[in-house]
Formats: sequence, structure tokens, C-alpha cells
Amino acid sequence: MSAPREPVGDLTVGERVEWHRSRLGLTRRELAELVGRTDEWLRLLETKGRGAERLENLVLLARELRLPDLGSLTGRRFTATALELPEHPAVPAIRHALSQAVLAPRELTPACSLPSLHQRVKQAWTAWNVSRTQYTALGDLLPQLIRDAVTEARAATERDRRETYSVLVQVYLLAQRFAYGVRALDLAAQCTDRALLAADTADDPSLWALAGWAAAMTALTARRPEEAEGTALAAAHHVDRPRNADEAAHHGALLLFAAMGAASSRHTAQAWRHWDAATADASGLRAGYQHPQTMFGGANVAIYAVAINVECGNASAAVDRAAQLDPGQMPSSNRRAQHFIDLARGHDRAGDRDAVRGTLLESAKASSETIAFNADGRRMVTGLIRATGKPDAELTRLGAHLGLL
Repeated sequence: MSAPREPVGDLTVGERVEWHRSRLGLTRRELAELVGRTDEWLRLLETKGRGAERLENLVLLARELRLPDLGSLTGRRFTATALELPEHPAVPAIRHALSQAVLAPRELTPACSLPSLHQRVKQAWTAWNVSRTQYTALGDLLPQLIRDAVTEARAATERDRRETYSVLVQVYLLAQRFAYGVRALDLAAQCTDRALLAADTADDPSLWALAGWAAAMTALTARRPEEAEGTALAAAHHVDRPRNADEAAHHGALLLFAAMGAASSRHTAQAWRHWDAATADASGLRAGYQHPQTMFGGANVAIYAVAINVECGNASAAVDRAAQLDPGQMPSSNRRAQHFIDLARGHDRAGDRDAVRGTLLESAKASSETIAFNADGRRMVTGLIRATGKPDAELTRLGAHLGLL
């Protein structure tokens, strides 16, 4: 019989924290370090309930205990994400397009040609990678792009079927990236499922790998690290003998997500084995190569070393790794912004408030939207504002941008 994933009985918040900590095999000191507190602070929370009423503390603990729902700590249904993050205004339109495109009459004539769809998808990926407001850029493009791609796929002849569904996979992956970014997790899961089905119809191992990459990303965001690792490794098998650079990049990108899944499950050695394998994939690519969708290449592998150290609770190693890389080599504004948030988490755990401030401002400079829809980024900005009492002009502008002031 498998061990229960939830405590039984009428337990206090502190007792629930202790139960979940023990389930993960974490000592009190290890969990305290992960949330940037002292072991005495955690002892008082677990035994006396001190600080257990503060939402900020519960969110911190839930993250490090891998709990998607604060109800696991409070004993009632209570999701942290919905409390912290705004809904992007494009979410309803994209959700509507996903359902209405499939339900539209089959006799509809495609509104554009297949070459035109290819070009629009390429432009959308470019917008995602270079814009500082990439969520809004994709949100504007996706509803009509989804409708046109679905209509084209339904009208495709047998000769064009594989190519058309290949484009459809790319459209669903764009939608998944948007939904993942704005933390609309149900929408991200829906787009992932559509991408997997379209890839199966296209019957292309490269597309299966890309759709699996999206599925692993969605699982990671939903705090299901074991599922993310397993999904990434299963998808990697489709391209374990890459025929070209792009398939080698798919394989490497999947290994990086497997590494993040293992790191999030506290399987440190396993995480670094996956990272080493991804490094080997990157070393076989030409210098400066970056895959347009996954951003896989040497720069991204180096950035993931920082994120893995943060997930494993090794703040000093994360900071050391970050000092050895140049984020400017990463062409994706979203990926650079996320890197700075990951690095800020490392500084936060080390108690370096000035470094937290500097890296969060760098994140906002790279992308004004990535931090707006990132719970960790918002939490750290809130903490800085509270700690300083009277924030400086730059921090005030960032807080106002995030709706925290």
C-alpha cells in the first residue's frame, strides 16, 4: 500500500507542515533554509503556530513542500495561485477560440494558405522571444491564429495532412507557452493535450518530442515534478537518435526539464545526471545555436544550472554559477527574465536583500510581463517593499507595475 499524500485527522497548520516535511525527508533546518528562514522560526511555526496565519509564509512553505493547493496546509480548499496572480485579459479569448474553432461548421473555407500560416507561426515565435511584453503579443495573435490553423487542418487533403498538422502543433505550442506564462494552468493543460493529439496525427517523432516538452513544462508548473521528469524522458525516447540539430535540441531540452523535475523532487544526483546529458547534446551543436522554440543551446544549459541549484536548495552554488554566464547570450527575453527571478530566489535564500532587488529589476528590464505573472517574483518584491518601509523610486515603480502599491 502506498503512503498517504495528505495527513489524516484534525491537525494544526504547524502539524501539517511538519507532516509534509517528514514525507519529503527534509529536516527542519533544510526546509527553513529553502524558505529563507531559521530553523528556530520553523520550530515555532510547527509547534506553536507562530506565523502560520500569514499567507506569505504559507505560500513559501507550500512551494518548497511541493503542494499545489494551500488546503494541504490549512485543511480546506485554498489555492495560492489564484490569490496572487492576475488573469491576463487575453485568456478568455484564447479559451473561446480553442472550443469554437473545433465546433465551427466543417464547410468553412480556410481564410489563409498553408505558407501564410507557416509565416504567421514564425512571426509569433519571434514576438515571443524578443518582445518585453510577450504575453500580450501572443495574446493578440493567438485567437485568430488558432481558428485559422484548425480550419486549415480540417480542410487539408491527404497529401497536405502531415504538413498542416505540423503547423497546428506549433500553434498549440504557442498557446501552451502563453498559458504557462500567465499561469492559466487549465488552459495550458488543454493546449498541451491538443498539441499531443495533433503531433500524433502528423506522425512525426520530432513533433512528439516538442509536444512532450510542452507536457513536461505544464506538469512542472502544476507542481507535479515526478510526472514532469517521467514525461520528459518518455518524450526524449522519440529523438534519442537525432537526425538533425533540431532533434538533438529537442532531446537536450527534454533532459533539462527532466533535470528540473528531479531537482524539484530533491533527487539532486539524478538532476545533475540529466543536466550532464543535456550538456553533451549542446556540445554537439554549432557554436551559438539556439532552437527557436525551446531555446536549447549552450547558453540555456548554463542558465538551467542556476535553476537546478536553486531548486536543490544550494543558493551559494546558484550564485556562483550565475557569475560564470552571460545572460545576454540568451535571445529570449522571457527566458532571461525567468533566469533573473531564479537567481533572485538564490539571493533571497542567502539573505542578500540588495542582490534580490538588483536581479528583480533586471528581470523587469528583460520582460515587464514575466515577473508580473510569476508568484515568486511578486512575493520577493512584496518582501522588499515591506522590509524597506519606504522603497526607492525604482522599487516603487516595480511595485506599482505589479499592482502591489
